[in-house]
Amino acid sequence: MTFLQAALPSALLAATGLFVSGCMTERALAKRIVRAPNQQGVPRTLKQAATFGAQYLPHWRVPVGPPTAELAVAVVEPRDYHLRFELKEMPDPKNPEGHVMSVDFHFDLTPPPGETPAPVTPKGTLVLLHGIMMNKESMLMPWGLYFAEKGYRVVIVDLRGHGGSTGNWIGYGAWEAADLRKVADDLQRRGLMTDRIGVFGISYGATMALQWAAQDQRVAAIVALAPFSDARRAIVEFARGVMPKLATKISDAQFAAAEERAAGLAGFAWSDTDLHGAMQKIHAPVLFYHGQVDDWVSPQHSAELMQLAPTGSRRRLLPDNHLSLTFRFEPIGAQALAWFDAHVAAARIETVAGN
Repeated sequence: MTFLQAALPSALLAATGLFVSGCMTERALAKRIVRAPNQQGVPRTLKQAATFGAQYLPHWRVPVGPPTAELAVAVVEPRDYHLRFELKEMPDPKNPEGHVMSVDFHFDLTPPPGETPAPVTPKGTLVLLHGIMMNKESMLMPWGLYFAEKGYRVVIVDLRGHGGSTGNWIGYGAWEAADLRKVADDLQRRGLMTDRIGVFGISYGATMALQWAAQDQRVAAIVALAPFSDARRAIVEFARGVMPKLATKISDAQFAAAEERAAGLAGFAWSDTDLHGAMQKIHAPVLFYHGQVDDWVSPQHSAELMQLAPTGSRRRLLPDNHLSLTFRFEPIGAQALAWFDAHVAAARIETVAGN
């Protein structure tokens, strides 16, 4: 079936429009920064994707916290999903120097009538983490289905306050690393992963992957698309990149005051989101990607992280903005697959052979 053609890019743009809108007081801006995105209105296309995923994918919830929440989790087992994916870029008729993007994809989560797919032993388990204001189903096309077709069991997770997960606030990494450790514990109890796991994350999800890896030795490899190195700086960049006319009316001092207030509202300290400190604890190699013209999360963020990354890490710049990078199937798909094959699948084979 063809599903939501070009819907996810438009959904992301619609969702980010929720971040800054109208004239805000400091308190209103603070709440907007940390309040759970799924309590701030969800674009129709993301709701459709979630309904679709719930219909066709095994799913459950994992208790996490403190603060108490439940994360919605679903799994995509390895098999042929007849995935076809095409990213098209055309000149923007409204801007001679710009381009517009459309995404066309086809897949089928249900086998043909009367056909039962033969069970496949996974090469390993990959966890995919979505961007801010998105949901786990946004990771299906093309990434989740692609990795599943290549032999991996793929787990998609709604981070706290997103999609079908609960939680009144988000923590920019203050709580999410501990949340994801509990998801990994749950996957092990269910027999859905070994002691090594790969993580693929986009933007906010990429940063959460790094925070997780700093606290969990089971993370064996990471592919991080456009992560941020400093949450507070990224919030300002993101707002001004997405909604420049509105966000530029908010001064640096006003943003700083709102961020301080936001942490107090949610109940965490910004020091708990320290990425520079987290990078020094990571042992898993990281493959970074960033768009050269990303004005939502600037390439400087991943450059800073790369300087602190463990031996064997790599960073690649592509001629993309923040949005187009998230759908840059070529060359990222094959390169990310090779990364996981080398650091997750090969390690699993060595472990099995050693036993």
